[in-house]
Amino acid sequence: MLTDGQVPFRTACESVGAAVLVHVAGEIDFTTVPGLAERLGEAVRSVTPPAPVVADLSGVRFLGAQGIGLLLDHQDLCLRRGSALVVVANTAAVLRPLQALELMSVLGVRSSVLDALTPA
Repeated sequence: MLTDGQVPFRTACESVGAAVLVHVAGEIDFTTVPGLAERLGEAVRSVTPPAPVVADLSGVRFLGAQGIGLLLDHQDLCLRRGSALVVVANTAAVLRPLQALELMSVLGVRSSVLDALTPA
């Protein structure tokens, strides 16, 4: 139940230099994964490798198993194209499951969009 005017899920996409930034807010679960898959797919197709696709999950309140699987699938798609998926996460709702599954380095997790856009 949403009590403070929050929408259950929304995405927005923008180009930042050569990178493509996908902002995600709300909950990532089995009902919202199709929408996120479509948005990430668009980002993967539009980025020019080796620039990354940055998934900004700082507005995510819940990250379910299907969402994690989706991130891994799109990381694989990016890698096959010569790019990478970089995840921005700074909330317990996203960090806990990624840490528990030891996916922090696999998904290149960064604490801010600025960190994600700064070359290592």
